Amino acid sequence: MNETLFIQSPITLVLSLVAIILAASYSTMMGQKIKVSSLPFAVRYLVITIIAWNILAFVGTLFFSGNHPGLGGQIVFGLQAMVWIQAGNTIYKVALLNLHSKFNILWNIFNIFGVVLVAVSTAILCLHPALITDFSLFGHQIFAHRPNFVLFSIFFFIFVFPELFRSIFVLLRNALRTSDQAQSQISIYMTGALAFFVIIPLLFDFFIPFVQRGQTSHFMLWYQFSYLFLTIICGQYYTSISFRNKSASWFLDKLRKDLGDCYFSFDNEGNIITANPAAETLFRMTETDMQKKKIQDLLPGLDIKHEGSKSNVNVKILNEQHSFNVSIYRIQKSLTTFSNVLLLSDQSNSLMYKQRIESLNAQFAEYKQDLLRYQDRLDSSQKKSNENESFLNTLINALPFQFWAKNEHGVYMAQNQRDLQKRGNLFHTTDDAESISSYELEAREKGNPNSHTSYELLDGGEISEDEANVQINAGKFVSIFENMFIPILSKHSPYKVIGIKIDMTDQKRVERERNILQEQKNIHSRLEELGTLCGAFAHDYNNILGSQIGFCQLASEMLGAIQSEEVDDGIKKKVLTAGNFVAEATKAAQRGKVSLEELLNTIRGQAKSSGDIIVFAPYMIIDDVKKKLSLTLPPNISISSSKMDKSIRISGIPAALDRIISNLSNNALFAMKEMGGTLTFGLEKESLVHQLITPYAPPIPPGNYAKFTIADTGTGMDSNTLERIFSPFFTTKAPGEGLGLGLSSALRLLKEGNAYLTVQTRLGEGTIFNLYWSLYNESQGEQNVHSSNY
Repeated sequence: MNETLFIQSPITLVLSLVAIILAASYSTMMGQKIKVSSLPFAVRYLVITIIAWNILAFVGTLFFSGNHPGLGGQIVFGLQAMVWIQAGNTIYKVALLNLHSKFNILWNIFNIFGVVLVAVSTAILCLHPALITDFSLFGHQIFAHRPNFVLFSIFFFIFVFPELFRSIFVLLRNALRTSDQAQSQISIYMTGALAFFVIIPLLFDFFIPFVQRGQTSHFMLWYQFSYLFLTIICGQYYTSISFRNKSASWFLDKLRKDLGDCYFSFDNEGNIITANPAAETLFRMTETDMQKKKIQDLLPGLDIKHEGSKSNVNVKILNEQHSFNVSIYRIQKSLTTFSNVLLLSDQSNSLMYKQRIESLNAQFAEYKQDLLRYQDRLDSSQKKSNENESFLNTLINALPFQFWAKNEHGVYMAQNQRDLQKRGNLFHTTDDAESISSYELEAREKGNPNSHTSYELLDGGEISEDEANVQINAGKFVSIFENMFIPILSKHSPYKVIGIKIDMTDQKRVERERNILQEQKNIHSRLEELGTLCGAFAHDYNNILGSQIGFCQLASEMLGAIQSEEVDDGIKKKVLTAGNFVAEATKAAQRGKVSLEELLNTIRGQAKSSGDIIVFAPYMIIDDVKKKLSLTLPPNISISSSKMDKSIRISGIPAALDRIISNLSNNALFAMKEMGGTLTFGLEKESLVHQLITPYAPPIPPGNYAKFTIADTGTGMDSNTLERIFSPFFTTKAPGEGLGLGLSSALRLLKEGNAYLTVQTRLGEGTIFNLYWSLYNESQGEQNVHSSNY
């Protein structure tokens, strides 16, 4: 089972840590006068589940991210599932608290059953995952590919989603049924918030991963952070109903009792809610009687829709004429509820006015104290915000890689210290259009995370992978970086982008050295095994080849005797053709014996070509190779010769040159086996005035050379393959089609002949091998020989 449970992302770690800090400081966010201990158990338990959820997510991301989370990752994932089942059940309890309803004990039992089922499933996935992955329903193994995603998605839609849906339902039902306008408004706001934080994560945590059919990446990530906001909203809405504001509400209550002026609070329709003793005295009515009336019944013609003050408003009360200063205020009592206040100052009563002034002064002093307390709370909140920002900056600067962030317009908004040291301060600047990579543009415009590997020289210039391999082979330093571009998704594009640049130079160097050592070890091991096998079978092979050569010689003698007799010309022609075939078979057997001896010498470390060094025309070797290849040439491949200079003479061993060209030609034919193409041979003179330096081969000194060309139009090679083509036993052919010794033996024979080579290749276009063999100097009777530096 290979399934990602926690995505390896520093952003997720930071967000989880921030969520833990915010949840832990819940009481501070709710206000100094409201402590967590004074909240109901359901709200407190919801805070605890959110903290536990984010701690488990932090631990999982830090220690068990990647495609192989192991037993520990599975256990943390299971514990996290138990927590979010508890969180869904608790949100429903909070919704019932707001409605003053009782919670059905059956839902507690159902919740406990869900937790037990998750624990059992987690144990099975840890100890015997095949019980789940091999489970078949109507012939379909629904858990085969993504067992955690499918199984825990089922648990979510059975044990969590119904709880959330019921919470939305009961809140909406209460909003429609209640006659309390404030409570109805609170329920509507909470219903909308809850529906938003349920539907949006449902889309990103379930539907999108299900449609994409990819591996699960940090399951329930959106719900993890959405539940934090739901916790804050639940607490705020609960306090909107269950707790009175400890500043403005206290001030208004004390003011209406002690105020000498008349005080009324009423709703938007004018219905009286409360009245102070002064109003009861003036209108000679109790507060209960006034609550059955409207403001317009007591003060006809008064405009209560707008805030403001009016002077000298004449009102007749119980046949007594009074003159008032009227003031109307709209006061916000909580997050979503408002109260309308009416003040009547009786100008005909100077004593009442004095009492009002004194009361207001006292209340103003109290209000100033409240302002001081508010300022203290604001300062404390600002301090914590600064501490959180400092913590995040410290964490970002401590990251062991370059980090930066851009807004949706490509303007730098943040850099850590490593990026500042590398590129300088780029804050509030933009990059040149030509220097912005396509990976970053795709992340910004389309919202697709991207990553790629880049190679840089010491001066910071970026080069291709092939150029980097050439530089590394030449012993030059090349920096290797892993670049990631992560979009911060919002409602529409373009998106803000976070950039990460990780230095992978040392890691790649160690991997390269390890691969080279491993390959050398494998080569030595295979050479030892091959040496043992060749030593055992060399005697038998020599006997077989000797017998073949002997029978071919006898056949040649018999054919020669038949040809000397008086027979029909047609028969003589056929005998002559058969003789040629027998001669070719004899030559092939002799080359086989030579090749066997050379292979044994190579394995013993005594590599030396057989045969005498002579002066010969190399075009004859090329013609001979073409003749052999034409006998078995596939119909989709053709052979051509170009610039074949027959006047060229070189000194060396013809069999060695034959073997070199044959090996290169066979490889060329294999590269064109599927798509077909043309194999081209060339032979011409070339004078090098300066040293010729080419990648993947030693430099060629100045001099006069016979230049052999073997070119094909096959599949070509990439840089990694090109690096290893001359290594023994390295081959791109299928098992049974080759041993990977052809090019290594060709390289050895070139060394013996003091010859050189170059190779040019491109994927999909073909490969060109050029051999540089020193020309024979007839005037001096010797070859222009240059020492080989292979």
